[in-house]
Amino acid sequence: MDRFLELFNQYWNKAKENWNRLKVWQKIAASSTLAVVLVILVSVFSLLPSTDEFGVLFGNLAPEDASTIIARLKEENTAYRLENEGRTILIHKDLVFEKRLALAAEGLPQAGAIGYEIFDKNNIGLTDFVQQLNYKRALEGELARTIQSIDKVKFVRVHIMVPKPSLFIEDDKPTTASIMLHLEKSQKLAQDQVTGIANLVAASVEGLDVNNVTIVDSRGNVLSNSRDRNSLVELTSSQLDLQMKVEKYLESKLGTLMAGVVGRDNYMVRVATELNFDQVERTSESYDPESATIRSQKNNAEMSTDPNATQPRIDDTVTNFEISKSVEKMIGGIGSISRLTVAVMVNGTYAVPAGAAENTAPQYTPRSEEELQKITSLVQNAVGYDIQRGDQVQVTNVAFDTSEYQKTQEMISDAERMELFKMIGKYVSLAVAAVILINLLRGIFDSMQPKIEIEEEEEELDFEELEMPIDTQLKMHKRRIVNEIARDKPREVSKLIRTWLFELDRMETDDWNMKN
Repeated sequence: MDRFLELFNQYWNKAKENWNRLKVWQKIAASSTLAVVLVILVSVFSLLPSTDEFGVLFGNLAPEDASTIIARLKEENTAYRLENEGRTILIHKDLVFEKRLALAAEGLPQAGAIGYEIFDKNNIGLTDFVQQLNYKRALEGELARTIQSIDKVKFVRVHIMVPKPSLFIEDDKPTTASIMLHLEKSQKLAQDQVTGIANLVAASVEGLDVNNVTIVDSRGNVLSNSRDRNSLVELTSSQLDLQMKVEKYLESKLGTLMAGVVGRDNYMVRVATELNFDQVERTSESYDPESATIRSQKNNAEMSTDPNATQPRIDDTVTNFEISKSVEKMIGGIGSISRLTVAVMVNGTYAVPAGAAENTAPQYTPRSEEELQKITSLVQNAVGYDIQRGDQVQVTNVAFDTSEYQKTQEMISDAERMELFKMIGKYVSLAVAAVILINLLRGIFDSMQPKIEIEEEEEELDFEELEMPIDTQLKMHKRRIVNEIARDKPREVSKLIRTWLFELDRMETDDWNMKN
């Protein structure tokens, strides 16, 4: 231990001596470099994942539940973290399941609403009004929890309005419900999901009709469709939706075909359909008289008592025949295509004329009638063209306006070029900064190196001088003194050397003059 402290003090003193020998600008540069290195190290270590592994205790919590759970964790001195704007609570992963069970025993989380647990405590003496109010609160809370479990729903509030019963039927008011949905970011519920929520609430509340359920989102947009599901308006909307789906399907089908024939950006397709939504039920009966079968036969015999009668006995036979009959009941399909109209615009071709210069712009060439006729036949076969329905298919060759497309492509190219320049500038700046930092550090170390080497040489010479003769030691001592003077006072030494050289030159000149 003493040896370690001795070495530490030795290196510490040597570092202080080297620091004191540095100039002011060198000290500033070294301090700045050290500060930059420390900042980089701190940033890197802060971005590294923590050694403590945390797991999600609860996520997507309501503010009320989050505050209650955090208070419980603080009481138990349990370390926690908050994420997702305080809606997600994380604790050490080894405690996740234990804390979940403990909090669940306390009825947490409550999904921001009170459910049927409000009746867990038997409060004697409550009035009937308070009991009804608590029941409504519990029902609203349970419905909110159920709806909140649906995907894409972040938070929900449910309000149920149950009117007071009246003695007269004409004064009765219907039960209504209002639901506010707070959806996840960039999420949207389909109309089927909205209808499902309305049906869920209507089936859970006694006397509530699905048409009296209003659903809105957090922005105030009405999501539910409160009108009669069998109304004419609703039916018309469904028919229009079906018509648009059929048209989009046919356009997509034709687009795939045309892309392989004329190219991706060289066509436009529009389809208009007329659908038959008439529901016709026909019942037809047909009879086959040739295939008659005896159904019943009755024989009657009458005896006459008149002596003048020519036929004292009369026989009468009644035969009933069953004629075969076939009954056919037909229901016409709803939404069948009654008429189809297709319009196709095809761009021409662009090519550089043969023998033209390299910079010559491509020239437009319209498509031939034969080619247009082939395209028309392909389109008719693709959509199921039927002349009996009055279908129409029109294919026209039109020169497309590509100016906007070219401008867009130029803008995209400029943006990509600018992004490339930014990236190059970023890396060049980093490279220049690295080079400057390396040169700065090299300059600092180079300025410190000669002094350190001289001190090391002097220490080595001290041991070597003990083994040398005294004359040699005196010479080396004088040389060391001269080196120290030259190092500490370089200007004075340079002036002295120039003076010596001047005197030596003057003496040589005088000797030469005397000899001549």
